[in-house]
Amino acid sequence: MAAQSPAGSGVGSGQVVVVGLIAVLAVALVAAAVLGGLTGVGAFGSDTDDSDTPAVTGSVAGIPAEDVGLILSAGRTCAALTPGLLAAQLSQESGFRADARSPVGALGVAQFMPATWTAHGVDGNNDGRADPLDPADAIPAAARYDCALAAAVARVTGDPVRLMLAAYNAGPGAVLKAGGVPPYAETQTYVVRIIAGEPAMTAALAAATSPSGAGARTPAVRTAIAFARQQLGKPYRLGATGPDTWDCSSLVQAAYAAAGITLPRTTYDQAGRSGPILAVTDVAAWQPGDLLFAAGSDGTPDNPGHVGIYLGNRQVLHAPKTGDVVKIVTLDHFEKVTGVTRPAALTR
Repeated sequence: MAAQSPAGSGVGSGQVVVVGLIAVLAVALVAAAVLGGLTGVGAFGSDTDDSDTPAVTGSVAGIPAEDVGLILSAGRTCAALTPGLLAAQLSQESGFRADARSPVGALGVAQFMPATWTAHGVDGNNDGRADPLDPADAIPAAARYDCALAAAVARVTGDPVRLMLAAYNAGPGAVLKAGGVPPYAETQTYVVRIIAGEPAMTAALAAATSPSGAGARTPAVRTAIAFARQQLGKPYRLGATGPDTWDCSSLVQAAYAAAGITLPRTTYDQAGRSGPILAVTDVAAWQPGDLLFAAGSDGTPDNPGHVGIYLGNRQVLHAPKTGDVVKIVTLDHFEKVTGVTRPAALTR
C-alpha cells in the first residue's frame, strides 16, 4: 500500500501472488492494402462505433489489456524499477483491480492512501484530473512514487529494489529507522512476493506486446518494434532525433532505420511517401508495424502531424507530445486515426 505509515494493509497485502502465463488472445489480421486518400472520418474517438472491431479483451497473467502499455511505459521511470516489477507490485497491491478499496482507505490499482495521493498523484492521461481510481493516472503515479522512495532511502545499505518496495509498503521513515527492510512480517512478505513475481510478469508483458498477425513474421517488423520498445519512457522533444529524446516521426524513422528501411523524416512526408495507404476503417487489415497517422497539434486530417507504430492487438507505440514520454496506448487513447500506411519494404 502506498502509505507513509508502518505495515500498510492494502487489498493485496498478505495475498499470495499467483503468476502464470495464459494464452494471449490473438487478433485476426487480414492483409489487405486498400488504396485511397488519407482524408476521411477518423477511425477512433468518442463519436466512433468500433464495436465490431476485433479486440483483445482477455487479461494476461491477470493484467488487464488496457494496463499493459501503461505498465511498460511507467516501469522504466528509474533504474530501480522495471515493468515486470511494477506489474508484480500492482498484482500484490490490488490484483489489478482499478476500483480496489482497502479497509484503511487505500484506493485503486496502486492502493494509494488519500494523503499520499494528494502529494504524489499525477494526471497520467492529461484529462484534467488526477484520480487514484483511474489506472491511467495511478500506474504512472505509482512508478514515480516508487522512484521517489528509492531516492529517499538511497543512503541505506542494501538492495535498492528491496528498500524501495519496503518503503512503498511501510513508508520511507520506517526503512530509514530500521536501516533496511523493517521487521514487519507484512512488509517482509510484501517485498519477497513482488521480487519473486517479477520474472513471470516480465515474460507476460513481453508476450502481450509481441507483434501478432501476418506482419509479425517479417524480420523488419520485429526489429523495428523491438527498437521502438527500447525507447519506452524516453521524453518527447519536438525536433529531437534520439537517442535520449524523440519526437513522433523521428522515433518512427529510427525504428525502421534499425530494420534497414529508410523513411522520410517528418510526419507529413511519412504519411504520403512511406508506402501503400490502407483503409482507415478496416482495422482488421492493419498489421503490426503499420503507421497510424492523426492530425496532431500542428496538422490536419489531410496533412497529419502525428504518427505512431501499430503493434497489433489494438495497441499503438508513439511519442505523444511535450511533457510526455514514449509510451504504448490502446487505440481508444490514441488520437483519432485519419490515415494508415504500411512501409513499402514490408509489402515486397
